[in-house]
Order: sequence, then structure tokens, then C-alpha cells
Amino acid sequence: MDEKKLKALDKVRAEIEKIDKKENNVFFFVLDTKGVASGSLEYIYKLAKIAKGEGYNVGMLYQLDKDDEFVGVGEWLGDEYASLPHYNVSKDEVEITPADIVFIPEIFSTVMNQTKKLPCKRVAILQNYDYLLEQMPFAAQWGDFAILDCVTNTEYNAELIKDIFPYIRTKVVTPYIDKVFGNTIEPKKMVINIVAKDQSDINKIIKPFYWKYPTFKWVSFRDLRGFSKEGFASALREAAATIWVDMDTSFGYSAIEAMKSGSIVIAKVPDTPLEWVDNDDNDGTLRNCCVWFENFHNIHRQIASVVRAWITDNVPSEIDVEAKKVTDMYSEERTIKEFKNALEAYFSGRRAELESLINKVESDEKNNEDKK
Repeated sequence: MDEKKLKALDKVRAEIEKIDKKENNVFFFVLDTKGVASGSLEYIYKLAKIAKGEGYNVGMLYQLDKDDEFVGVGEWLGDEYASLPHYNVSKDEVEITPADIVFIPEIFSTVMNQTKKLPCKRVAILQNYDYLLEQMPFAAQWGDFAILDCVTNTEYNAELIKDIFPYIRTKVVTPYIDKVFGNTIEPKKMVINIVAKDQSDINKIIKPFYWKYPTFKWVSFRDLRGFSKEGFASALREAAATIWVDMDTSFGYSAIEAMKSGSIVIAKVPDTPLEWVDNDDNDGTLRNCCVWFENFHNIHRQIASVVRAWITDNVPSEIDVEAKKVTDMYSEERTIKEFKNALEAYFSGRRAELESLINKVESDEKNNEDKK
């Protein structure tokens, strides 16, 4: 075997050694939301934190113009996440080797295409199927970008991606609800939080309620848009009830966070099937963890019913029981275990690929020698 091939094989063996010693890198491509809280972005940062906790070298990759300032997640996720190493691929030199993994969210189809010739393993992250539909070019698919693996947050999303790209190997890593969310022994106030994206939806809730129920003008509503994570958690703990409107959600973080905080959740039935929404017996009925409403015309009656039940101490105990079942489903321990297993599987597979490459070169060389 000539010296050039020997050096090449030595480099491959060095990559295998990196994997064995966890000296390789786990990169996550992220979007800078300019300080705006995002459940999807938090999920990715939590995966990065888990990887770091398992002893991997972690790096967060982003792409901004040289004159554009990176804000990051410090204001709403905290220093623990903001202090992870960050690299602007537009100007920073980032060495990516065959032993590394790069996780790329579904919104970055352009990045998937741009990185398809990198020597590392690349894995897609799918949280929102609609984002995939919006960002992927016509007549293109992940296989064209050499993406064959995907981490996703729900079994439903795993089924969706395999339906359109049957060759994709999926691993479900369930999100968890942060410990900052939790109930308190302090008495709650008759404040009703509203978690909704559109001001028009908020208007549909508040104004007709006061018109229909003028005797309840003392009930206060609070819009939670723009709150920091700590402020959001504090508001959930303080309020007797929280209205949640997010029809196209892929998970429903805020609703579950409100349940964990002991707030009665008045929820609009989402369009997307969610694991925690349906009853355990799968009979098509909704779990009684929330007070559900189908449209904005009947929500006011539901709010009034919750207010009456709360002031008379007649809130059905079943709501608390079912809400606890939901929050228990999304523990940090479960997420850590699932992502740890995913990382181990990816690196084990990558190690096997590199060993196979060595074996093939050595086998080909031996066959050539035998022919001589």
C-alpha cells in the first residue's frame, strides 16, 4: 500500500478515535430570533445542553451578515444556554470533520443543500411540518441534500415525514417542560392569562365576554405575549386560568406549562393531532386536562363557567388529575434518555461506516496484491 493511502487510513482511524473518546463535535444550526422566545428554538438548545451533559463537544452554528449583531437566547433562556459556544459560519472558521454531527432544523433547507458535501453526518430536526412545506423548494426532497436521518419531537411528525420521504430514518425525542414551571402554595388570583398569537383572537375573547357577562367585569385578562421565560412562568403560577389558542401547534408547550403551574387551561381544540390531547383509550374523545372549546362563539360561556367554579371552589378534580397525567408524560429524564440513545446510535453508526471504509480499502489493496 502506498504512503498516500496509508496516511488516508490513519486519518480515518483518527476520526474513529475521536468518536471513541468523545473528542468530536455535535453542532446545531440555529436561527437568531433576536431575543424573542421560541419553543422550537428552546427545544434545539435543550438538545444541545443534553449533548453537553453527556460529555460531547457542542457548538451552535448560525449564519448572519458580518455587520448584523447576534442577540441569542440569554434574555429568555438564560446564561446556561447562551454560554454554549456559538459560531457565525459566515465569518468564523469552523472545522467540521467526518467524526462530527450537524443537526439542521427543517426551516434551513438551503443549509441542507449547501452542506451536502461536508464530510460529517448530518441529521434533520423536524418540529413543524408546515415549516418544511414552506421552506423546501418544489421538486426537491431531503434525499437530494443527502439527508437520511431525522430527529423529531412527536410520533405524529415521524409518521408525516416518513409518508413523504419513506427512506428517512426517524428518532423521536420528546420535549420536556422546564422546572421553572410549577405550582405554588400561594393562593391564585382571578386573573385569566391569554396565550395567543393574533391580537384579533384576543379581541374575540375579551370584548364579547364583558358584553355577555357584565357582572364579571372584575375579572382581569392578561396577554402573555412578549413575556420573558421567568415572567411567563410567574404569570402562569399566579393566574387561576389560562386561555390557550394555537391551532397549528406541533406540540403545545404553553398549554402544558400552564397545567404544570396549576392554572386551569381553557384551550381551543388544535387542528394538529397531539399526543396529550386525546384520551388514553383512543376513543376519539378529548382528555379532560383542559376545558375545551371549538370556536370563539362559545368560549365566553366556558370562561364564565370556569370563573363560577373557581369562586365557589367547585372546579372538577378530574381536571387536576388529567393535567398531572399530561405533565408527567414530559419529564426531563425521558428526553435525556431518548436523545442520549439517539446520539449513541448515530455515533455507533458513523463509527461502523468509517471502519467499513478502512476494511474496503484494505480488502481492495489485498486483492490487487493477489492479482500481481
